Amino acid sequence: MASPNSDKFSGRIDTVADIASLYRVVIWPFYIHQGAVLLQVGSVPITLDGLLFGLAMGLRVALMVTAAGVWMMVTSPQHMTLGLLRLGLPYKAGMAMSATIRFVPLINAERATIVEAQRARGLDLSRGNPFQRALRYIAVIGPMLVRALDLAQSLALAMEARAFGARHSRTSITEIHMSRKDWCIMLGCALLVIAAIVMRILGIGILVRGYL
Repeated sequence: MASPNSDKFSGRIDTVADIASLYRVVIWPFYIHQGAVLLQVGSVPITLDGLLFGLAMGLRVALMVTAAGVWMMVTSPQHMTLGLLRLGLPYKAGMAMSATIRFVPLINAERATIVEAQRARGLDLSRGNPFQRALRYIAVIGPMLVRALDLAQSLALAMEARAFGARHSRTSITEIHMSRKDWCIMLGCALLVIAAIVMRILGIGILVRGYL
């Protein structure tokens, strides 16, 4: 059974993916003028190729955002770090990435707390035009940045107290190994990438020439 936090996080991922996709679908038709003209917006023609290209770009961004969100939800930061260390990443860089991922839910929780506190003081973040709402969010962004710096400083002091970085290498209580299933998935991904490159070179699947 999914936890409320994971449900909220997946909901935010869906929202980001929807906004990014809609943005691409709306913007690209104003730049792609090839193909049959469907309608005219002022002096800008909206063509069928432009709409299809915008839809393709929107789906591409939505797929990347959704895949990244699913990857973060099903993989622990510790396993991410260990996997990168096995690939040769320095453990300090791996620790920095792991700490960054762990900070995302913490900062989000702090943001929610600050928003509720400001609303209790009479701040209405839903009233006014977008510019006025953005100005009101300064009362949220300021304390959130201060809290983020405080958390980063506390983490740095805790790591320094535990002699982090005293040695050039480190051990881990958790070990990961490549299984046959992992190798099969990697081989399948490599074949898909090769097939995509070949199709790109042959011009298969290209909607508009001269664009991605």
